[in-house]
Amino acid sequence: MDSFLDKVKGVITDFDMLDDGDEVVVGLSGGADSTALLISLHELGYKVKACHLNHCLRGEEADRDEQFCRNLCQKHNISLTVMREDIALYAKKSKQSIETAAREVRYRLFDAQSESAKIATAHTASDTIETMIFHMVRGTGLTGLCSIPPVRGRIIRPLISCTREDIEQYLKRKNQDFVVDSTNLSNDYTRNKIRNKIVPVLKGINPQSERSAAELAFRLRQDDDFLQKTAQQELDRAKTDGGFKIYVFLNAHTAIRQRMLKTACRQKGVKMSEFTSKHIEALENLIKSDNPSARIYLPSGFIAKRQYDIFIIEAESSNIKHENSEVFIRNILENSISYNDKTISLKKHKKNYVFYKTFNTFYVDCDTIDMQSCVLRSRKTGDKIRLGEKGCTKTLKKLFIEKKIPSEKRDSLAVIADKNGIIAVEGIGIDISRKPSSGEILEIKIKG
Repeated sequence: MDSFLDKVKGVITDFDMLDDGDEVVVGLSGGADSTALLISLHELGYKVKACHLNHCLRGEEADRDEQFCRNLCQKHNISLTVMREDIALYAKKSKQSIETAAREVRYRLFDAQSESAKIATAHTASDTIETMIFHMVRGTGLTGLCSIPPVRGRIIRPLISCTREDIEQYLKRKNQDFVVDSTNLSNDYTRNKIRNKIVPVLKGINPQSERSAAELAFRLRQDDDFLQKTAQQELDRAKTDGGFKIYVFLNAHTAIRQRMLKTACRQKGVKMSEFTSKHIEALENLIKSDNPSARIYLPSGFIAKRQYDIFIIEAESSNIKHENSEVFIRNILENSISYNDKTISLKKHKKNYVFYKTFNTFYVDCDTIDMQSCVLRSRKTGDKIRLGEKGCTKTLKKLFIEKKIPSEKRDSLAVIADKNGIIAVEGIGIDISRKPSSGEILEIKIKG
């Protein structure tokens, strides 16, 4: 077997990319890398079909590339799908760079053609070092230095261990020509500057620098995988109803904690393309804050907040706006009402009624209530209540803090009050002055 084919087969086996006889869709530009990828996979016996995207950016040269791909696939009896897209116009409409827009359209074409098949792209060891440098100069962490993964979902990169020299020598042995994109020779793009100016300097220091970078990326990827798996395990351990237990984050090593925060955001739907190290820093400050109701804004319309010992990420739109209206109790006696997504019912009982205390069911002495002014409402500034014979009168604000009731939930709690003050508060209790005696009893039941 040709040494190049042997190397490609070894990568496919090492990373479990394909089984014998699998169908694979190849992204074919007509350049050396994608041409070598298509022919090598075809020679290795895989069921290959190709996709070509004409970006309509280079006029006659783009049409030349398209025709080359048609001729190549016809020669080898390989199915080819061609898509033409005005990438410049698409980039303008979608407010993206040319490179980003082209990549988006290209992968959309791959997905449309691949169904359940694997998608092979022609990334090489040379691309690995270029991407590593690109991420490094822009600012990155360990994940960015890992560069291009050999496998990402259905996308596979069988040439990831091959250098550009390997590829060109293989094509030379096959007497196979290829096209050259003239824009690759220009240094107008950042990646071209890295390829044409920086990489040659590194190869002058070490001719094997591309292979060294590929090996480094592989080792870093192993470390990153371990750290990410550990972070996911800790994140699962931190999960609780509606959020995460903050102490688990605080007890984790910084490297794990930051991955936990990023993973939690990604899994909630925050766009990672808009997520930066500044957001990680803000999240760390949030969970370390002494403010039990701290919150920050995240990309994609999300917020992160504390509820005392719980850390929550949610869409900003999910914050409920609570009712502030007052409802007269006399209008709902012996009936029920929906209030702030809860059902509140009121019922009178005769003297000496035997009752059993349950959570958010309150029994009040009717003789202590002024029915003409008694209302169901939300809290108001200055509201106070006394809960026990030996206890002191406290403001609702202080009680909410003591009971660690999240700030955004406080306005939704039902308050029953008359002109003489608070009678009962959801989640808190009744004022001691209203406790049942020998007279009629009002039962206040709150569900939801």
